[in-house]
Amino acid sequence: MNMNGLKKMRFDKRVLAAAMLVAGMAAGWSCAKKAPDITAGMARETFDAWVAKYAPAAYANPCQDVYVEFVERGPEGGAVPVLGYSWLTLDYTGKTLDGTVFVTRSDSISRRVGKFSYMTHYADDFLEFSTSSTKLCDGLRQALQTMRVGDSVRVYIPMDKGYSYSMGMNDAYAGENVTYAMMPIMFEMRLRDLTMSPFVWERDSAERYARQHWGTDYRNDTVGMFMHIEKHNPTGDTITKDSSVYVFYEEYFMDGFLAATNVDTVAAKWHFTATSSGNGLDETAYDPLLLQGSAGANASTNKVLYIAVQGMRKGEVAEVVTVSTWAQGDAGSTTVTPEVLPYQPMRYRIRVLEKWPEETEDEGDE
Repeated sequence: MNMNGLKKMRFDKRVLAAAMLVAGMAAGWSCAKKAPDITAGMARETFDAWVAKYAPAAYANPCQDVYVEFVERGPEGGAVPVLGYSWLTLDYTGKTLDGTVFVTRSDSISRRVGKFSYMTHYADDFLEFSTSSTKLCDGLRQALQTMRVGDSVRVYIPMDKGYSYSMGMNDAYAGENVTYAMMPIMFEMRLRDLTMSPFVWERDSAERYARQHWGTDYRNDTVGMFMHIEKHNPTGDTITKDSSVYVFYEEYFMDGFLAATNVDTVAAKWHFTATSSGNGLDETAYDPLLLQGSAGANASTNKVLYIAVQGMRKGEVAEVVTVSTWAQGDAGSTTVTPEVLPYQPMRYRIRVLEKWPEETEDEGDE
């Protein structure tokens, strides 16, 4: 047989193999990475058959329209979600049935799939258990109704109980580039906590931090704000509501992850990059921030900075922990990076300059 004949035989074998693969995918869901045309028309019977074959433990535990495999159970008698009233702390990773990750709250999984970002705060989600939440598809809501705090599950969700094109997870936590709308999916999920009163939950979190880290050496200036003077300056001028002062600040989530700062050395430590609304680096991002107490009433975010400096002295450094009312707001923000979830208490470190910036050298360096 000549060389052309050998090449043709190899090509024919490849074509035959490809045809057999496509036929297998059409018969029942396979592990091919991308087959949206097949999954879009996947019937319920095919989904059930796939779960029965590849996830028998889940298949043995149907829950309304989904299948739930309990990997770990929480304490007996734990509270279950109450529709439209409870707020959930959730850790989860969402995948298509071939194992492709489309969302994750885990930095290790994000690294594994090549989507890790230093600007993403990989932490448990905090969301309302309601029909209006675009993060919770019908399948997840059904599964959560069977869970109690501490449960870890794998949930298999058919196409019609998954995500529509108008729903989805935050892009900041995206996994591999894959379409998951109108597809059967699965979630690995743990229900870590549940609260009926998010206001009380976040205030307790803030006060608990203050007591654990500062003992009794702090003051509660207003509802849900606790401040500790880290560095005193007895000879500095006292700041009033009408004072104008320049500050350097650091804003952190409660687990210590940086949210924002105008201190260049801190930003560099966290691999943060400040960019302007245009192209390139915003050269003013690390300038001292000018504050006047009376302007705080009109501030939409970070009111804590305006409130906290009042009563401090120039040259002092303060640590503050506060509920969301005085930070990013009760609703949080998905438009900032990193994302701030609803009802998130935040921590701040505030340093008031003794002199105006033009008279100060290297005030931002630690």
